[in-house]
Amino acid sequence: MPFPAPGRSIADGQLSSAPAVNAEPGTVPFAITFDPAGNLVIAESGTDALATFSLSEGGVASELDTLGTGQAATCWATAVNGNFYASNAGSGTVSQFEDTPTGLLSLEGSTGTDAGTVDSAASVDGELLYVQTGANGIVEEYRIAANGSLSEIGSVTVSGAVGGEGIVAF
Repeated sequence: MPFPAPGRSIADGQLSSAPAVNAEPGTVPFAITFDPAGNLVIAESGTDALATFSLSEGGVASELDTLGTGQAATCWATAVNGNFYASNAGSGTVSQFEDTPTGLLSLEGSTGTDAGTVDSAASVDGELLYVQTGANGIVEEYRIAANGSLSEIGSVTVSGAVGGEGIVAF
């Protein structure tokens, strides 16, 4: 199947032979997810922020909002029921954000974790958030309240997982 012409959208998920490039100097885009309205949400490690973007038919990203976490080394983002949880590896925290259908962000707070917060994943039902902390190889489990706040309910040390990155939940 041939590639579409440059600048055209690819509805069937194929890669373009001429991808759209959106430069953002100094932001260090790290993790990407989407909000319920289809806006792109990016954790930006260079600015320790979460940013939202609309996507045009041709793949050009237009910034909607950027909001700092107030933490260090923001690298991962997980979407759960209209909330976003940004992992801050340098601070040992997870920052909770909400956004509007137009992509405007609000920082709702931060929750302390074990050292080296790297990645997170949510249960399919959106009730639990699992946070991987790489410094000691610990996975922490949080209950997600109706307002999106987190309450720790347990943790486990995973043998051989010190420095590990990557987590999946079902």
